[in-house]
Amino acid sequence: MHLPQRTIVLAPLASVAALGLLAGATLPPGAAGGGSTGPGTPAITVATGDGALDEDRLRSALLDHTDFPQGWAGDSSEQAERRGIGVPRPTEDGCRELFEPAGDGSGTARAGFARTHAGPFVVTVAAAHGDEAGARAAMEGFARAAHECATFHAEEGAERNTSTVSYTADGDGSSPEGLGDEAAALRFTRESGGPGEAGVVAEVVIARVGAHTVRVAQAGRDDAAAGGLTGLAERAVEKLQQVAEGHTPQPLPDQPGATEL
Repeated sequence: MHLPQRTIVLAPLASVAALGLLAGATLPPGAAGGGSTGPGTPAITVATGDGALDEDRLRSALLDHTDFPQGWAGDSSEQAERRGIGVPRPTEDGCRELFEPAGDGSGTARAGFARTHAGPFVVTVAAAHGDEAGARAAMEGFARAAHECATFHAEEGAERNTSTVSYTADGDGSSPEGLGDEAAALRFTRESGGPGEAGVVAEVVIARVGAHTVRVAQAGRDDAAAGGLTGLAERAVEKLQQVAEGHTPQPLPDQPGATEL
């Protein structure tokens, strides 16, 4: 079903389109992500109140380099700012909740990954909300942002060569089923810069696990051959569930992990 531009929808996880690899220079040596979580062993969950995980435990629940195919490397907000491209950061305050939790960043943990300097890029953020009511409120906040931000804008480009681009909602269907306690997914298409320019999309999946939420966002060229968010989102929820239950996540046995490019 074709939907007109500016119509915001919650897309089913299975239908989230794949993001492709943009041509460009590779990341510098030393940019690879942190070490493996190691073998799965029981761990004590440290609570910050009413069952919420503290930031150290949230960090242990994040995707890491063992969750990615070979060729991916660790990325950071600072590197993305220097590049001028990455997962978009909306200039409209009310739209930033699409890609990051509301608030001052406390009670959250973040990790970023990139395939090359030109993408694709992945950012994941886990957040503790105090209790399940707080986490449900965070999901409601995401839904409000989705409906209010059928189009949002972002600054892209390095240093003085920045330009304002717009992203418009593009998708169909409803919230994904079977992911955490509840979940939602969105897809945006960036405005084209001219004839022959590769299409760029930004996608995000958010899921609630008890008193916590996790977002996984990806941005890059719209290329179905590169794979999509489904596997990463499922893995992110699996790890958060394991940590919430008091365990240390086990690395996937058949996943080689990111390498230094």
